[in-house]
Amino acid sequence: MMSDLIEPPAERLDSTLNKAIQCLSLFAVWVLWSGGFSLSAQTTNAPASHPPTRIEPTTVTAQGASVHDVTSETELVGPANQPEWTTRRVFLETDVYVIPFGEVEFNQFYISSHPRHGKPESLFESELEVGLPWRTQFDVEMSYGVRDGKLTYDSTMLELPHALADWGKIPLNPAIDAGWRFNTSGPDSYLFRLLLAEQFGQKLYFGANLSFERQVAGELETAYEFSAAMNYNLIDMKLSVGAQFVLEYETARESEFDAEDNVWETANKYDTQILLGPSVLYRPTNHLYLGVTSLFGLTEKSPTVEAFFLLGIDFEPFGHSTSKAQDSGEDNRYPILRRPR
Repeated sequence: MMSDLIEPPAERLDSTLNKAIQCLSLFAVWVLWSGGFSLSAQTTNAPASHPPTRIEPTTVTAQGASVHDVTSETELVGPANQPEWTTRRVFLETDVYVIPFGEVEFNQFYISSHPRHGKPESLFESELEVGLPWRTQFDVEMSYGVRDGKLTYDSTMLELPHALADWGKIPLNPAIDAGWRFNTSGPDSYLFRLLLAEQFGQKLYFGANLSFERQVAGELETAYEFSAAMNYNLIDMKLSVGAQFVLEYETARESEFDAEDNVWETANKYDTQILLGPSVLYRPTNHLYLGVTSLFGLTEKSPTVEAFFLLGIDFEPFGHSTSKAQDSGEDNRYPILRRPR
């Protein structure tokens, strides 16, 4: 009886090994299950390695595009975000703002002047403008005329206009200008000007200039001038009509030798000219424009009429860029002659 209850040693060893194997198997299953659960929890709760970031608004710039390749004259172009109509000659006797960097503009003027006394004169001016960085411009103006059937060269003017800020940052968008005139038949003169420009709505353009020019020697001829112009955009990118006003006050110191008293006598001469008239500007193409302005004299010293004819061409030899933010001028000496500015 007792011998039946006692297992043999070999059988006890096999039973023990089986129990141990079962325990190890259960432990291995528990370890694998616990590790997988923990890994899953960590993966689910782990923060993203690359959190989302906010991209700030940027400015898109198209290199090589012309500032004149627009659908409306009021579109903002160039580094200063200025309207396209300010990038070219828009008034014959009034300058506005500056042209963009890289822009080259050539203007050829013909002026037919009919004084109240004396013969008519034919005057010419060739003007070259180059857009520089930092809202700056360099101008070269060559003035010449036909008098008594002879071609005479009058002067060469160098100017450096500079806009004080990007368009729209300051009311009337002021630009300042300094220049030097090399006269062929008299002393040189220096020039300072204030250029103003504004746009009213989508059709009306305004410009005004205040200028001071004075000779450095001789009779010290001095000219104070105020000019203003306004154009209405009749056909966008093609035709505009308007009016031009010019007020000029001139002074000169004249010296005359009094042989009787054997002394030099000095007298000051003053002239005031006021002119007013209509203007038309036509653009056959985006880079070519033609203009006519007829100014009629309103004072005794003013000419009866001065007619201005303009041929202008825009070049962009250095390439251009347009950008738009995504988020948003009866005595023996020649008188002072006004020239287109």
